[in-house]
Amino acid sequence: MNKQHVLQRRIIFGLLFLGGVTFSYASTEKDLGSSTSAVTQQAVTVKGSVKDAAGEAIIGASVVVEGTTNGLITDVDGHFSIQASVGQNLVISYIGYETQVVKIARTNQQINIVLKESSELIDEVVVVAYGTQKKANLTGAVSSVKVNDIKDIPVSNTSSLLQGRMSGVTVSSFSAQPGAEGDVEIRIRGINTFGDSNPMVLIDGVEGSLNSVSPNDIENISVLKDAASASIYGVRAANGVVLVTTKRGNADKKTLSYSGSYGVQKATVLPTYINSWDWATLYNEQNEAMGDVTTNFTPEMIQQMKDGSRPDLFANTRWSDKIFRSAPIQTHHLSMSGGNATSHYMGSVGYMGQDGIMEGTSTDRFNFRLNADSKFIDIITLGLNVSGNHEEVEEPTIGTYYVFEQMKWHSRPSVPYKYSNGEWGFVDGNDKMQAIKNPAYATTITSKKKYSRFDGKAFLEIEPIKNLSIKTSFAYQYNQWNSIGAEPAYIPQDSYGNPVGGSGKNYLTDAYYSETQWINENIITYHFDVNGHAFNFLLGQSNQYNNFRSTTATGEDLPSDNITVLNGALSTSAKGDAAEAALRSFFGRVNYNYKDRYLAEFNLRRDESSRIPKKNRTGYFPSVSVGWNIAQEAFMEKYSFISQLKLRGSWGELGNQEIGYYPFAQYIGLGNNYVWGDNKVSGVAISSLANPDIKWETTATTDIGIDAAFLNNKITLTADYFYKKTSDILLQLPIPGIVGISTEPYVNAASVKNEGWEFALGYNDQWGDWKFGANVNFSKVKNEILDLHGKDSWITDWSINLEEHPINSYYGYVADGLYRTQAEVDEANEKNSVGGGALKLGDVRYKDVSGPEGKPDGVVDTYDRTVIGNPFPDFTYGFGLNAAYKGFDFSAFFQGVAGVDRIVMDYPTVSGNVTTAFLDRYSESANPNGNFPRLGNGDYNSQPSSFWLKDASYLRLKNIELGYSFKQEWIRKAKLERLRIYVSAQNILTITGIDDYDPEKYGTDTRGHAYPNAKTFSVGLNITL
Repeated sequence: MNKQHVLQRRIIFGLLFLGGVTFSYASTEKDLGSSTSAVTQQAVTVKGSVKDAAGEAIIGASVVVEGTTNGLITDVDGHFSIQASVGQNLVISYIGYETQVVKIARTNQQINIVLKESSELIDEVVVVAYGTQKKANLTGAVSSVKVNDIKDIPVSNTSSLLQGRMSGVTVSSFSAQPGAEGDVEIRIRGINTFGDSNPMVLIDGVEGSLNSVSPNDIENISVLKDAASASIYGVRAANGVVLVTTKRGNADKKTLSYSGSYGVQKATVLPTYINSWDWATLYNEQNEAMGDVTTNFTPEMIQQMKDGSRPDLFANTRWSDKIFRSAPIQTHHLSMSGGNATSHYMGSVGYMGQDGIMEGTSTDRFNFRLNADSKFIDIITLGLNVSGNHEEVEEPTIGTYYVFEQMKWHSRPSVPYKYSNGEWGFVDGNDKMQAIKNPAYATTITSKKKYSRFDGKAFLEIEPIKNLSIKTSFAYQYNQWNSIGAEPAYIPQDSYGNPVGGSGKNYLTDAYYSETQWINENIITYHFDVNGHAFNFLLGQSNQYNNFRSTTATGEDLPSDNITVLNGALSTSAKGDAAEAALRSFFGRVNYNYKDRYLAEFNLRRDESSRIPKKNRTGYFPSVSVGWNIAQEAFMEKYSFISQLKLRGSWGELGNQEIGYYPFAQYIGLGNNYVWGDNKVSGVAISSLANPDIKWETTATTDIGIDAAFLNNKITLTADYFYKKTSDILLQLPIPGIVGISTEPYVNAASVKNEGWEFALGYNDQWGDWKFGANVNFSKVKNEILDLHGKDSWITDWSINLEEHPINSYYGYVADGLYRTQAEVDEANEKNSVGGGALKLGDVRYKDVSGPEGKPDGVVDTYDRTVIGNPFPDFTYGFGLNAAYKGFDFSAFFQGVAGVDRIVMDYPTVSGNVTTAFLDRYSESANPNGNFPRLGNGDYNSQPSSFWLKDASYLRLKNIELGYSFKQEWIRKAKLERLRIYVSAQNILTITGIDDYDPEKYGTDTRGHAYPNAKTFSVGLNITL
């Protein structure tokens, strides 16, 4: 990143953040310093009591003189006595009850207050498909997150804010790489298919990316988890639905708000590599074991590493310190909203800047949003939602994964980071060793990727008669990115300036991608009530179209490294791709409610997708759900401690169209040459067989749930059991080799189930000025392949797909420690066929668990590979605590998983940097009790096996925050409605059994090359006018 770019970002932060602080400080000082003379009012003693509707005293209710800090709590009999003035207001509040405001009208006034139970829980509205619904009347499984709990957390990926917040929703943050949207994965109640398992994300009804929305713009996030809630979205909703509603303006209330934060990030954990002299000692030991000591380091060389006497030749480089750093992250958001009786608006702009914890990585993101609606006449409403963002992402041209690989496998601590002459280090003083790949140099060669996105939606709603609404909308979305990556011509040198490798060529890559989508929806709703029987009807139709086009061009041997256009390259190549798809749908819903007691809902959707062959193109997706609000029954009146008790059940089907654009089409491959006579001519050939009979993947879900609340809604409980079965999953089944085509056709063959349960428990209470709460959620999901339609299994490196086991189960040998006696080694050499060469003391011992007949046969070979681990957690959970007292607020949130495995393989060969685990290697002479495999037999000891399998369960403190909101009497004269400052930290504590690597890494990252996660310390400011 150049200095000018850094300076520009610092100026942006300085102006926005310091400007906000200065404004709030000046305004507050003006208020505090102003000399005002209060009108002398008559002081009185006001006495009274606070009771509930049943006449029971409310202990600990808050009684405060409005606009002051003068307040107290009621005693054990519900009584209070407070000093105030005639004309002032008393504010009486208690959690679970509606707040009352009473004006003091005379002296010696006795005030007896009866607080009504709060209807907040009962009347709470949840966003559902194509509308909203009272939470108390939901019959499907819907979870939502409180936006106030997440909006101030500084992150580069909005999706990560949902982690651990909702039962049944598993969010994995695999890395903290700036701009890497795919590094956060959302899974709703498990994985349904071998293909795309991402849920559909709808932002104000339009499919989009959660990461494109600023957390400060979000009003509500709901997750539709069962088929009854999501079936009205049909083929787009098989993996669940995330509904995001952005903020709109309020009538007769104008607000101007600023939120800003500045934080510092560090890696949660990095590998601990050994020093150069220990490395050289282990390297020599490995060479001796392999019988080739020609490249050994001499004792003199090792001593020079220790004393640092010749740093250009024998260094002690900690490469992780050269590649990783403490890095800033900042966020700024400015919004304005308002309206009147007929029109409303909300507009916002935002900026997020992040330098990555790895050198050479960063992102700058700018976003805007405008939501507006207006009722021109009583029956017509027009609305417009417009948003967009622009993001510039920087990363090393070779990719962050390969920077980590270079650090781990292709560099060594004896080579200097840079020579004393300022040039990059590539060799040490052992001239028998090859040059390294300097990972620090790799971080200076970066590519720039620019993303731009625009979303627009306009709608017209007509209400011709009472309770009837006709709404039509049109949405347009454009998304494009461009990436330019250049690698200069550079020849590595030793400390004397002699070349030690390199081609001397430069390279340039220019890639472009664009995607367009539009959707038109037309919806009619009508509702009416007859003698307590409430009916709500919805009928809709939608048309959707999207296409994409991509081009990638490369060139080499440019005249100058400063040329960044392909015209200057001596040789170039290019490739491209394009596709389009369309979806036409009809859908309907009937909702029935009898006095909020008996509930039912029916949904049906008909989809036609261009991704499916014509004869199977149409799919129907029904659902039904019912609910019984037991708490509304007359016989429940005597159980006053039960605020809500509802049983619900649902069943429904969903489709999956995320199976590629043309999975049924015949593919033709180019570049197939043929000899015609004496000449070789270009030709084309069939590259894969087509199957014109494929159809939808279908997911059927059954859900049984309970919602309950107790003690005036202080305690809330939601629990669900679910069973999901996905059928007709597309597989590529084997075909006879005589056909002459290697790519197998797709067939609807497999089925997968996800079964589990989940619950969420919450508690909120108040004692005078103290408010506090706690919440916990817990989920268990079992994933299992039911049927592969005759395909025994398929194996990819460390994983296997096998019936009666989870998708992508870890697969390998069962390790049984190390060989420690010569008798064991001699016996093993007679029956082992794994790897190459004879076994020796200190090699991993593999169990004989099977054979050609399915039982142990006395030989250790490939038949003994078996399922050794599960990449998916048995349990996911999250819990949080919050408290508030007189302007101070505190919150802490923890998240974790249990019963999940990860492969953490330190390849037992000393070639690049090695971790401290290598110091515990087995050595017959130096360390006979070592627990790490001996050095010198890497191919055998690095076989996929349970030796490298680790329990990746963890508990993480995701966020902890302490804030203070300034008192109203301090800020009112500055015309401020709210002024809050806070400090927070994210990911600062992780409890796990894995060393050197973050447990929340990709399941496929067996060698630990992924970009690390980050812990962040930040300060922030919220201002509202």
